[in-house]
Amino acid sequence: MEMSYGMVQQQVQKLVMTPQLRQAIQLLQLPTVDLAQYVQNELLANPVLEEADLPAEASTDQSETSRSDDNRIDWEGYFAGDGGADSGWPPDLSDRDGDDDPVRLVRWEPSLAERLHVELRVASTCPRTLRIGEYLLGCIDDSGFFRGDVCDVAVALGVTESEVEEVLRLIQCLDPVGVGSRSVQECLELQISAKSAPDDLRALAMRIVREYLDDLAEGRITRIASELGADVAQVQEAADMIRALSPRPGQDYGGGAQARYIIPDVIVDKVGDDYVVTPCDSASPRLVINNVYRAMLSDTRTDPAARDFIRERLNSAAWLIRALGQRRGTITKVATSIVAHQRGFFDRGILHLRPLTLREVAVDIDMHESTVSRATAGKYAQTPRGTFELRFFFGSGVSTSDGDTASAASIKKYIKEMIASEDAKSPLSDQQIADALTCEGICISRRTVAKYRGELEIPASARRRRY
Repeated sequence: MEMSYGMVQQQVQKLVMTPQLRQAIQLLQLPTVDLAQYVQNELLANPVLEEADLPAEASTDQSETSRSDDNRIDWEGYFAGDGGADSGWPPDLSDRDGDDDPVRLVRWEPSLAERLHVELRVASTCPRTLRIGEYLLGCIDDSGFFRGDVCDVAVALGVTESEVEEVLRLIQCLDPVGVGSRSVQECLELQISAKSAPDDLRALAMRIVREYLDDLAEGRITRIASELGADVAQVQEAADMIRALSPRPGQDYGGGAQARYIIPDVIVDKVGDDYVVTPCDSASPRLVINNVYRAMLSDTRTDPAARDFIRERLNSAAWLIRALGQRRGTITKVATSIVAHQRGFFDRGILHLRPLTLREVAVDIDMHESTVSRATAGKYAQTPRGTFELRFFFGSGVSTSDGDTASAASIKKYIKEMIASEDAKSPLSDQQIADALTCEGICISRRTVAKYRGELEIPASARRRRY
């Protein structure tokens, strides 16, 4: 067969990754907080873009309209009347719930370091002690542990190690108990010493912390009792007291730590017997084209170079606005499909959450699985049952006796409820839980039960057993 060269015209379909398409993909997979920062950067870089001014009624908090009539102030009656007792002023806030308390909204809590500085100045007025104490407080981390070295502190301040040790013991007497400890063991010992318990119980707990802390973590109560020659019930009581202590005494004193809030991308509301999904645009502002630059582009007196610059910026702004609209619509479509597939969860709770895959949603909304994956990563939905990540509604499951499937989340709920109601002296083993679930129609193996129990951070039956 003779080979030859030639030119052939042929039509081929292929996807070209243009800069605009890459921008749309990037915006789709950005979480809400990152999207808000991205939009702000674009507003600074592109002078053609500006935020849309929302009407006054749109910017009003929706929660204000959902209040009951009893909690509303009759402003019309107040201005029409003389401001007497029936005018609604001053408003009676005594019967309102805690969300309306203005004091709670502006409450400020000191951090652990600020609390300790105040307590140290109350505990001692000696300038030398305060100087050493202030230095030691700077070596205490957010968990309340002393991360410095006594010798190094003594050299840095030009004092003796005994003085540093004495001031450190003074700090360890401050609140919370256990602060300034150099290890978890020392922290627990300080808290046991401050406990108002019988001396024999505190002595037993102190010895367990010093010698059998690892065995206690593994739940080897009988072994500890055998080696100490003590009664199993006494060791159990001491173990309960130790487990009630805080291994990180400073963890409850965040103080000035910045709170991280979840901003939902969509809001699911129940309207009648149906659920309505609406996008939440509070995180990212609505963008529009600046009319001044639009007029400059159509003005013949505008410099050609400036006109080219404006045209380029207008194209970039138009693509961004379009990409944001596509992102909003895609996430809304995905959330609507999820609500339709998980109707049982929204009606009856987590026990009725069914397994769901990205492919099912992709087929439902006629999109690719990768698009659904990007639209659900890091996105949240505010629902009547709480705020959940969209990925929460996707998960594997196991078969049931009636031919249906049960999601992993619902099975974990079953396991958690069974363990919560078990006999503490004879806790359920993983095999017993698997057999009980099989009787309920959920076919599950012992290894799967152990896996779900581990994900729930529930210890094994040997560690849950009470004596």
